[in-house]
Amino acid sequence: MAIGSIIALFLIVRSWLSDRAEISRLRSIAQRNADQISVVSHEIRTPLALIRGAADLLGERSPGPLTDSQARFVTTISGNCHAVIALAEDLLTQARIDAGMFELHLHRVNLRVLASTVISELRQLHPVQFALDCPGAPPRAWADSALIRQAMTNLINNAVAHAANASLITVRIVNADDQVLISVNDDGDGMPETQRRELFTRFSSGRPLQDGTGLGLVITRQIVQMHGGDVFVDSTPGRGTTMLFSLPERTPGMVLPRSTAVGA
Repeated sequence: MAIGSIIALFLIVRSWLSDRAEISRLRSIAQRNADQISVVSHEIRTPLALIRGAADLLGERSPGPLTDSQARFVTTISGNCHAVIALAEDLLTQARIDAGMFELHLHRVNLRVLASTVISELRQLHPVQFALDCPGAPPRAWADSALIRQAMTNLINNAVAHAANASLITVRIVNADDQVLISVNDDGDGMPETQRRELFTRFSSGRPLQDGTGLGLVITRQIVQMHGGDVFVDSTPGRGTTMLFSLPERTPGMVLPRSTAVGA
């Protein structure tokens, strides 16, 4: 073998080993960051959950009656606790995805039941009117129910936050060929193309004043893509916005068993 070929082979092997070492180093950093965020997320969620529980009890007037002003303050406390807990969940999910530590726990999920549960919870937090449109037999898909719940919650909260003038938010679930389509529609002001292009960018909330982290939509798209689907946006200024995501009814090559469905 010519000396030039030996040198070339040596350089290729050295480059390959260097790349492997760098990949291992980056994975180690990502996992360490995920572990740190997991600890911080837990430390944030635990006291907030206690505060939220206390605020919810006050809101139910279990300890006694409240004045109108006190009730508004309690609603503000409870709503902001929910928001910060959701942010902690988003940060933890993002860190685990970045570290390659995320595994899907797939079950046969009744999406009508899941959406109904999410809407019932969010009705307690937001004054806007919600509607669920899910005609026919309950749509089901193989999915990680906790993650899809998080994705639905993020899209609905996004609609509430950005459609300030909306009077109705509609969640629609339909079967379409071999997939299920889930959309969240508001009748608010809509958004221009420049805002739509930034929706799935981290730390860009899509609002005119750029408040918020924008993590919710980024994570929602990642969750959906992990399931083999995608997220789409349709918005017209003055006519509202529709956020839609697709889920395959089954994983590739999967034969559906006769086991009991989750949420059936």
